[in-house]
Amino acid sequence: MFSVRAATFAAFAALGLIPAAVKAQGALPAGSPAASPPTSPAASATVNLPPITVSAGRGSDLEKLDVSTTVVTREQIEAMPETGVDQIVNRIPGVWLPTIPSGQLHPTAQPVNIRGFGTSTTINTLVMVDGVPINDPYFRTINWSAIPKNAVDRIEVIRGGGATSLWGNMAMGGVINIVTREPTKTGVAADVSYGSFNTSSADISTTLVASDQLKLGLSYNHMQSAGYNTTPAQYRNANLVPTASKADNVAFSAFLTPNESLKLYAKAYFNQTYEDGLTWTYAHNNWSTYRLLLGGSYKIDDRSSVNFNAWAGGGSFGTINVASGAYTLNNISATNQFVSQIETAPNSEQGGSVFYEANFGALRDVRIGVDARRIVISDYNNLYASATAAPTSFVANGEHRLQGLFAQGTYKVPGIPLDVTIGLRGDFWQAMNANVLTVNTGTNNPVANANAASFDPRLGLKYYVTDELVLRGAIYRNFSAPGMNQMYRSFASGTSYTAINPNLQPMTNFGQEIGFDFQWREFNLSGTFFNNNLDNFIDFVTVCNANAVCAAPFITAAGLSPAFTTVRQYQNVGNATFRGVEIIGGWQPTKELKFGASFVSTTAYLTSSNYPTLIRTGVQLGQVPTTMVTASAEWRPIPELVLSASLKSFPSYWNDTGHTQLNEGATLIDLGLTYSPIKDVDIYASVQNLTNVQYLASGYTVTSFEGTTVNPSAIPALGMPLTATAGLRVRF
Repeated sequence: MFSVRAATFAAFAALGLIPAAVKAQGALPAGSPAASPPTSPAASATVNLPPITVSAGRGSDLEKLDVSTTVVTREQIEAMPETGVDQIVNRIPGVWLPTIPSGQLHPTAQPVNIRGFGTSTTINTLVMVDGVPINDPYFRTINWSAIPKNAVDRIEVIRGGGATSLWGNMAMGGVINIVTREPTKTGVAADVSYGSFNTSSADISTTLVASDQLKLGLSYNHMQSAGYNTTPAQYRNANLVPTASKADNVAFSAFLTPNESLKLYAKAYFNQTYEDGLTWTYAHNNWSTYRLLLGGSYKIDDRSSVNFNAWAGGGSFGTINVASGAYTLNNISATNQFVSQIETAPNSEQGGSVFYEANFGALRDVRIGVDARRIVISDYNNLYASATAAPTSFVANGEHRLQGLFAQGTYKVPGIPLDVTIGLRGDFWQAMNANVLTVNTGTNNPVANANAASFDPRLGLKYYVTDELVLRGAIYRNFSAPGMNQMYRSFASGTSYTAINPNLQPMTNFGQEIGFDFQWREFNLSGTFFNNNLDNFIDFVTVCNANAVCAAPFITAAGLSPAFTTVRQYQNVGNATFRGVEIIGGWQPTKELKFGASFVSTTAYLTSSNYPTLIRTGVQLGQVPTTMVTASAEWRPIPELVLSASLKSFPSYWNDTGHTQLNEGATLIDLGLTYSPIKDVDIYASVQNLTNVQYLASGYTVTSFEGTTVNPSAIPALGMPLTATAGLRVRF
């Protein structure tokens, strides 16, 4: 710990001398001629003060970065046929989310994945709203229902770990930042829609621009759906039902600009999400979150500013899960299902950041700052072995703290069209105040405190070959702490027990990428090759399989009976490689017509395994499709009409690293239409999965590695069928 801290602070001290050196180097003797400007673009521009909401680049324009990025604008979002933000994000090149809509999925089964860094067992892609992490504090999954489509101004994506010098923990795969809308004029807007499966939404918002100094916004959104039945028809009985869902969102924002130098904002969000009948009729989920965000920026002079934010929030996750009883795929008439789990997991979190932003001559986009986050969870978990059995109950408590010290700047080499970006980050993590109580026996297991530190530098180059062609490359090291559920969550069902693992170690990654960006007239093309070498990869392992002797130490420590003979646990299973290629292009042949397309190939596998008989090396990791293809088109034949289409295609892929569940591939096509008959009135409609492709988004489970014997107790799940929606949007 000391050596990492010492190295971090020494590196930052050295970095602090660079601006002075650059200034001294750029000073000219009296009477000497002015130096010629650097040849790389924007070398002489003054600092661009960040927008009032924190961006994914922490003030830097994403197109200036030396890594692969995408920004989806408000205009594009409105035109897209997808109705949910999760579905919109899933159409962004290189991003992978479950193809079952958010309202049809269990809250713990909603990961987000860029370049292979994001599965339901280990999520290492950071998702934010207005620069604040929204990955669930306990499970790290995303409740997309808490982000209404109408609230979004833009979606910023940074692919890969090149952003971790700015964001740190969980940003190994990349960063997705969803920026909400800022009031621009006084008015009221309303949006209503209705579609397949009795799906409806209603959204109303009001904004007040009281003056140039004060702007206010207030919105309410309600969504509900009867849902579709994910169980294939041949396996249904009366208790296997569609998943109904509903969500309510309230948001408030205030923007204050007392003078030209100071910008302040305050935002508050509340969400309540419900799911009823998740596969089984007795299953229910609820998820509530609230957050208060304060922040702003202070302009010191034309070339420097200070940016700051602080936030506090919390909420609760609740689930009622169901055991299938005698039901199997071969015995679908059995209806003796029963509630097997009732769990409530409240949480609270606080965080904030401060960073200084400046330009010093040829040294541009300097960011020096600190950030911190504190998470506290409790988990009340009651598990039932039968409909009449008393529960086995666990209570877990824990706290994680994360701090970061970061600096990044870009040096525009005089006389050469080359940008050199250096980033430094020190990450510090503490796990503390944790214990797990087995209520039935009164066995309380205090969990020893743990901590780690990581020094994570990065180096990037961007070379402007011509006005049309830019070459770029970056190397970086990054860090991700283990998740709280991985360390503290116990689970018991049947004869299986999921054990806590407070000894999990953080994952560290060394990444490299090279790429190009080409733009000629209205055509653009970018390509990136990436390679990541990850140490201490965390996966979910069956440590003991029907082995009472092996299971005994775990069972005894938890205060459970010897009937539990199978033990599962999150483990640092070994080292892994994530490697691939991204090709992203766009073409706008006319002002009214534009196209986009992408191809992504990802190979992700373990290079070493601590459990070679359980977790194999050299095979594709679970929930990482080997290829993805996207395509999009937007046509505005007349100013009042927008037609849009999108496509996503992917092959079959394994759901787990053990290769016991194969999810089916599909090619999905969506169409959208927006017509504005008069000013401030939009009529829109969309069709998702136009060809009604029938595929298993969660496939059959087999009993062995890539085996052929189906496990009849695991129910496959259908992807979203053809879904039509129509709506009306009005602004006053």
